[in-house]
Amino acid sequence: MLYNSYQVAEIIGVNVSTIKRWTSSGKLNCHQTNGGHRKFHLRHLKDFFKKNKNDSININLKYLIGENKSLEKAINEKDYKTLIKYCFKSSTSSSSNNFTALNNALILNGYSIDVIFDQIIIPTLTKIGQEWSNNNLTITEEHLASERIKKFILSLESDFEQKRTKFNAFFFTLAEDNHDLPTYMAEAITNQNKDIKTFNLGANIPANDFIKISKKIKPKIIFISIIYIKKIELVKREINLICKNFNNPNIRIILSGAGVKEIKTKQSNLIKMKSFKNLKNEISFFLNN
Repeated sequence: MLYNSYQVAEIIGVNVSTIKRWTSSGKLNCHQTNGGHRKFHLRHLKDFFKKNKNDSININLKYLIGENKSLEKAINEKDYKTLIKYCFKSSTSSSSNNFTALNNALILNGYSIDVIFDQIIIPTLTKIGQEWSNNNLTITEEHLASERIKKFILSLESDFEQKRTKFNAFFFTLAEDNHDLPTYMAEAITNQNKDIKTFNLGANIPANDFIKISKKIKPKIIFISIIYIKKIELVKREINLICKNFNNPNIRIILSGAGVKEIKTKQSNLIKMKSFKNLKNEISFFLNN
């Protein structure tokens, strides 16, 4: 998501000349186009609010979410029950504007990406699945909501500076598993570490194919999402093959998803992820020890 100077002035509650002065002095970072226009990523605004939290600079939530006092209160008080309800409603509505506004407001209000995923997005996805199973959502509505959430997650990529050549991290699902949304969430979490270059291979990747790729690009982190478990014996064989090929203390294999409880393989460098906060902490600990 990109904002211009006028929009940022509304969000922060100052005039445009103040925004220009702050960017010139370095107090507020931005991206400047070839034509000289200032463009602001969410990360620029988030960093600004974080650095100036003691300077009585407040976020104008009304500009982002409109006149919605109950939602504004929920954001300020971290009322996750209300936020999940609103997230579900906005993700399945005819317009994506409210869903985008909600998540931008959460990020600018200081919610970390892992908290948004763990406390709001995952419960929302669970509710979407339940409502579809109960025939309260059509398959089209379910796909629309999932794609809307995926688009938001991918938009986070523009909010991380490109860098990363020290370590490589791969994200994928195994053969016959097309549920790749968790891989993009994990990638967004991992991208917060500037030492890691990420490769999202997407869905339906046979273990042998990944092993071949790994000979050209050496992995430090291997994240595998396991959602589809109807062919659990195939999944187990694939995981065992990957574990055998990457049984190395300098490589971390991280499993996530509903199918993880079916995996009984034990290996010192194999981790079963409990939450995205757990993933963030695990990556930080692994790279710093």
